[in-house]
Amino acid sequence: MIKIFAVALGGATGSVARYLIAVAAGEYHTQTFPTGTFIANLLGCLLIGILWSLFDRIQISNEFRLFLFTGFLGGFTTFSTFARETVQLFKMGEHLQAFTYLAVSNFFALSMVALGFMLAHRLLRW
Repeated sequence: MIKIFAVALGGATGSVARYLIAVAAGEYHTQTFPTGTFIANLLGCLLIGILWSLFDRIQISNEFRLFLFTGFLGGFTTFSTFARETVQLFKMGEHLQAFTYLAVSNFFALSMVALGFMLAHRLLRW
C-alpha cells in the first residue's frame, strides 16, 4: 500500500508542478505552440537524466524511487498531453508547427536525458 501512496503523492505533486509551468508559460507566450508542455517535458527529461545518474550510485528506497520516477516525473511530464496538442495543431491547420513540435520535442527530450545523466556524472565525479 505504501508503494501506491508514494506513486499517488508523487503524481499529484508532479501534475501540480506541470500545471504551474503551463500557467507561467501562458503569461509569457500567447501563440498556438504548446510552450508549457514543451518546457515541462524537457525539464522532466533533464531531471530524469540527473536522477538516473545519481541513483545509479546512491542507494534509495524503492518507495522513494517510485515517488520520484513513476509518480512525480510521470505526472510532471505527459506524453498524452503532447499527443493531444500535436493532433490539435494538425486540426487547426498548423501543420508546420505540429511537425516542428514533434521533431523538436523528441530530439530535445532525448538530448536532455543524456545531458542530465552526463552532467550529474561529471559534477559528482563518479
